[in-house]
Amino acid sequence: MVPKLSIAEYTFIFQAIDPVALPAFADPLWRSVFGLALKKLSCMADNEKCEACIHRHDCDYSFLISSPNPPGDKIGVTKHMRTIPNPHIFRSEVKEYSQKIPPGASFSATLILVGRANERLPAIIRAMAHVGMYGLGKKRSTFRLIEVMQTGPNPLDRLIMTNQAIIADGIAGSPSIPPAPERIRFTFLTPYLLPSNTKIEEGLNLTKFLMQIIRRISSLHEPYTGIALEADYKRLRTLAENPSVVESDITVDLAYRYFKDKSKCLAVRGSLLLELEHQDDLWPWIYLGQWLNVGKQASKGFGHYTLTSIDK
Repeated sequence: MVPKLSIAEYTFIFQAIDPVALPAFADPLWRSVFGLALKKLSCMADNEKCEACIHRHDCDYSFLISSPNPPGDKIGVTKHMRTIPNPHIFRSEVKEYSQKIPPGASFSATLILVGRANERLPAIIRAMAHVGMYGLGKKRSTFRLIEVMQTGPNPLDRLIMTNQAIIADGIAGSPSIPPAPERIRFTFLTPYLLPSNTKIEEGLNLTKFLMQIIRRISSLHEPYTGIALEADYKRLRTLAENPSVVESDITVDLAYRYFKDKSKCLAVRGSLLLELEHQDDLWPWIYLGQWLNVGKQASKGFGHYTLTSIDK
């Protein structure tokens, strides 16, 4: 079964009230402050943990951040999972330098929503507006949300909100998948994080990487579309062992996760060119993964890769 995961991309446009400073890679910051704002607006039981709360399957914060596995019978990979991946991914352009935004200037953040998460768009817009009032950084620099556009993945340039009024609903659809190319270049736009017990000298395990993409799509598919994904995972694993690396510019370095304890991990950067002949069944998974990221902390913006088709 080919995955048909509905995805929508939204760009939030802000205007600075105070001078705003954004790091070169701002997605983890956006994810953090968005979660705080959403909790303030959504939580009805401040002292209750999400997993024990009777509202956990209805609450916007629990659905988008804690992501409990929905009740009911399951047949896919989520059958034995207590929590599932978050149905949102922050996706901002990575700069080579931190941004200094003066008062009155505009800037943006991009958020991807998966499947039923699009039904929570009004709550998400309210939370992103609240982020601006709450402020960023130690100085709590404030800004206002002035516009929301739906910008993809099948480009729409569709106005969703303006002048603090929501004027349209989001439209989520599965990206159109082009024919499989002969060769494909993966380029990591943000670090792909590996567990700390991975040895640096092992480098990037291509089969594990491709299977992580497949597992991520599978674990998002059933909970957020309501359709079980009955895929032949044994065959997909066999296919994931076949692509040959034509050239590689991959580096693996020690890094730190964006957690309070600063736990260590490995960060994969760079690009690699793969031979994809006779990989038509693997291709849709690879293509969809561009919008969903892969690896640890994917919803915070890590593991974002882009694809470039190259003919022989």
